[in-house]
Amino acid sequence: MTLLFSIAIGLLILGILVLVHELGHFFAAKACKIRVLTFSIGFGAPLFKRVYGDTEYRISTIPFGGYVRMAGDNPEEQSSGSPDEFNAKPVWQRAVVAVAGPVANLIFAFILLWFIFIYGVGRPIYMDNLTIGGVSPNSAAQEAGLLAGDSIISIDNHAAGSWDDIETHFTRQKQQYDITVLRNGSLYNETLAISYGDGGFPAEPMGGLLPPVPAVIGDVHPDSPADNASLEANDSVIAINGETVHSFFHLSAIINDQDANQHPFSFTIKRNNAILSKSITAAFDSTEQNYYIGIRVAAPETEVVRYSPLAAIPMSIGKSWEYTTMIFTVIGQLVSGQVSANQLAGPLGIIPASGMMAMQGLSPILNFMALIGINLAVLNLMPLVITDGGLLFFLGLEAVRKKPLAPENQAKINKYALLFFLALFIFVSFNDVRRLPELLRIFN
Repeated sequence: MTLLFSIAIGLLILGILVLVHELGHFFAAKACKIRVLTFSIGFGAPLFKRVYGDTEYRISTIPFGGYVRMAGDNPEEQSSGSPDEFNAKPVWQRAVVAVAGPVANLIFAFILLWFIFIYGVGRPIYMDNLTIGGVSPNSAAQEAGLLAGDSIISIDNHAAGSWDDIETHFTRQKQQYDITVLRNGSLYNETLAISYGDGGFPAEPMGGLLPPVPAVIGDVHPDSPADNASLEANDSVIAINGETVHSFFHLSAIINDQDANQHPFSFTIKRNNAILSKSITAAFDSTEQNYYIGIRVAAPETEVVRYSPLAAIPMSIGKSWEYTTMIFTVIGQLVSGQVSANQLAGPLGIIPASGMMAMQGLSPILNFMALIGINLAVLNLMPLVITDGGLLFFLGLEAVRKKPLAPENQAKINKYALLFFLALFIFVSFNDVRRLPELLRIFN
């Protein structure tokens, strides 16, 4: 049920982004007095259609896109010579119609981000801490020699200001990261090599680096070793056997250290303003095959960061620019081989991912929508022939040559481009299908 709900939400989100894009083209065409024949959300046979004025409005069967069909916009069709046809308009008006879709997505993304900064984002306070909270066993981070308690200074020579910055770096899905950490007053440079599965997901999120979630006890299980030692909710674990505890993940790692769990642990606990010492012997869970003391982590303290409508404007511009440049970074990494083409996702991957973000709350889903909207805008502006950028390319040629490209030549180019995009769509869809088992595991 959760997966189906996620897919439904994902389809809705994709539909909204496509609607915004096509509305940009639609209103620009109307403003230029171009006759719009069809406005469709989706491709294929129409599920719903209604005619208002000169335009037929459709919702079609294949929800992965949409289109605005204007009179005279097909170079293979004979022009009737009507002044309200697309090709009858001057180059600059046709360029305005072409660019209006991507611009609508960029404006919509900016509005979403602006609203997020005003609405406020609930953010754990520990996100301001640059300390590595833990390292997953047998992970890339462990192989790189990174340790719990290290403070991350920079990643790939980009300074880290918060744990948010660290997470953002790992969204670039590179195969290798150069990380500078501060350890006991000295700087160390480590190389973290990420391995990706067949589905394009990393073996461990962020290479096994774990955030500094405070080692604060949420509750204590009855009759557990922790209960027998009189640990209480809201106790903070400061140290175990004299070793500073940097997070709840670190606490769990110490308990499961095979060399240490054969004898009682000496816990240093902070309770209110008092420091207490407790002796606890971990128990073994034969089902989970790990040691435990019977505590659950407390929900981290959060703060809601809000901005005034005026202050939110530069924040939204900055975030929009960050998402835009991220696309070109990933494209460069694809060309250089730093990122595998197997990590590319198509609509089948974006839809469930959208639903997953929706279940995390309003701010995460709006942020995800803004990211996808900016991706849609930038990719559509690239001169890839059948995209809006391709049309702008043809219009640029027409402006330079003082005449349009011959219809038969433009039709040939469009056919080859269509074959390329069809092949690309099949490739990314194949990637999405390969990811399904991992997505199902995540939902489970």
